[in-house]
Amino acid sequence: MDGKLIVWMLCLNAAAALACFLYQCLWKKDARRGGLFAAFFVLVPVVGELFVMGANFINWLFFRKGYAELSEDELSFSKKRTRMIISDDIERDSNIVPIEEALRISDTVDKRQSFLEVLKRPDVEDYTGGIQDAMEHGDTEVVHYAASYITDTIAKYKDGEHRLRELCNKDATAEVLLEYLHFCSDILNKKIFSEPEQQNYLQYYGSYMDQLYQLDPAKVDGSMIARLLALIRGEEASPVTEKWIQRAENMVTRDVDAAKAVLEYYYAKKNSGKFRDTLEAVKASELAIDSELLEWIRFFS
Repeated sequence: MDGKLIVWMLCLNAAAALACFLYQCLWKKDARRGGLFAAFFVLVPVVGELFVMGANFINWLFFRKGYAELSEDELSFSKKRTRMIISDDIERDSNIVPIEEALRISDTVDKRQSFLEVLKRPDVEDYTGGIQDAMEHGDTEVVHYAASYITDTIAKYKDGEHRLRELCNKDATAEVLLEYLHFCSDILNKKIFSEPEQQNYLQYYGSYMDQLYQLDPAKVDGSMIARLLALIRGEEASPVTEKWIQRAENMVTRDVDAAKAVLEYYYAKKNSGKFRDTLEAVKASELAIDSELLEWIRFFS
């Protein structure tokens, strides 16, 4: 009896394998898949059918997607598909390398090409400092690329500064002055000018910022004062610095950047009395402090 049962099971298993093969060949038009399933059913009788049925049921229950909808091309790592993917975003992102890495490339041709790719980036102005350093590089071609970029950038900034300065002299409204200050702050922080030119533009910057303060003090916030003080750092005792620190002191209870600028100034000057007074004023205020200022308060309280 047991022998007959086994024979019947094998026959049913063979019929199931044949049915699956015919279904895949005639209905799904996929003889290769039908052959694989038929071979699987023959080699793993009964269990193979149960496994496939269970897998299909789980797939239908949770994913609602049959295995036939999954294309083998989606699983393929062929060179054609790899090139297609790389040629889109990955290849473009791979060309974005830091200037320092581009200059460390040993192959001369690749190094020059990588440096040129850096100069084509939309955010290249954020790397002006690194491009300036590249002018000290031993490769004359890289030096030429860097010098050309810096020269063009300086010319562009000078033209922009001159145009905005003429507008300020002609019609010094708060909006025009703010536009000049934002533009000039950006170029001064890049430090691409010679020292005399840097100081000359810094004088214009300080003059127009003072003019804006006289026109509308509310337009000058703590971040603007902090940027100006950072540009003239090293001249802590200068009248310009003292003037802006006094103005920032009037803002310490309502402007985080002004509070930090005043605290940093008195800390650098070793004026403990003024430092403590400012710290206490900040603590007593309702100012929404940031993490940096909070660390100052915790450390010195």
